[in-house]
Amino acid sequence: MKYRKLMAVLGMLPVVGIPPYFIAAYFGWYPLVEHVPGYTVWFWSFPLPDFWLVVTSALMVYALIAKRDTMAVVCGLLTASAGIFMGLNELMFLFYTGMILFPLSDTGFDLAVKIYFFSVGAFYIRQFSREIRRSGV
Repeated sequence: MKYRKLMAVLGMLPVVGIPPYFIAAYFGWYPLVEHVPGYTVWFWSFPLPDFWLVVTSALMVYALIAKRDTMAVVCGLLTASAGIFMGLNELMFLFYTGMILFPLSDTGFDLAVKIYFFSVGAFYIRQFSREIRRSGV
């Protein structure tokens, strides 16, 4: 499978990054500010979907390392879909609340996360779709 190592490395980012992010928010080390009404409630709606992204990413990384290509394709497409959904969900929230128009202190980090979700998600879909085509399915 082409780009196996790159996809495994990119897949480790949510696995090692998401849990500490929510732990820091939970304990107040990453302060949440109510920028618009409902912001913190909306923020706390994400731990379970993010956990799903962590699980699919971890399984994809395992499958890539173990050379279990069918499992890697399935988990990779699930990871791509979950990541793109999360990015789109946040983008639409920012758009409809007007938060997209004013920069916040964590805007750079949030922008980097969205770029990661969209670009890596698209990359996974492209690569795993090619793998499906190669296998003749």
